Amino acid sequence: MLAALISALQVASPETLLIRAVERPPPPGVVADFVRYGPPQVRIPTRQGTALVWLLRAKDTVFVVASIPDSTPYWGDDLALSLDTRGDGGPSPGHDDFQLDFRRVLDSSVVYRGRNGRWQPPQDNPDWRLGAHRSGGGWEVSARDGSSGWSLVLRLDPAWFAAEPGRLARVAFRIYDDSPSGWFAWPPQGSAPAATLDQSPALWVLVK
Repeated sequence: MLAALISALQVASPETLLIRAVERPPPPGVVADFVRYGPPQVRIPTRQGTALVWLLRAKDTVFVVASIPDSTPYWGDDLALSLDTRGDGGPSPGHDDFQLDFRRVLDSSVVYRGRNGRWQPPQDNPDWRLGAHRSGGGWEVSARDGSSGWSLVLRLDPAWFAAEPGRLARVAFRIYDDSPSGWFAWPPQGSAPAATLDQSPALWVLVK
């Protein structure tokens, strides 16, 4: 089944996702800007429209800018960014894999790391939440909420994308919308559930 999914993704997804250079970093909580940042590299269809994601580089810092249509606010609506920092594309989450799961209410966000094929919260504490903090090891996040949707700006140190010699880091995205309820993943999963992507770094797209 995994081999079939990988084959399908090779047709439906770009071979390599290119981070676009920009002159100035996006300010915190910025609303997506086609004129300033160009077309989004990632489009994620949801039941309320299409979420747009830009990957930008300003000097030596990478930014993920996301605009998510959602007129039914819920604290647990989220955008999860999965990163394979080594670029080995393992069959399940390993120690070099991370999932930054940012909720619409940022206080409830969680940053996971792979361990023994599973996602583990910080200190193995299932109740761990970001709380009032908006930054961690090499990242900083801000968000803006509105009546028609919400947006997010994530700053990442370049070390997240360093990978091993001869390899590229890998990325994937997953959105949860409480109403109408659904999970939406990128790269596309066809008929497979979004959780298949979360658990399979081999399916994530190369990025440079």
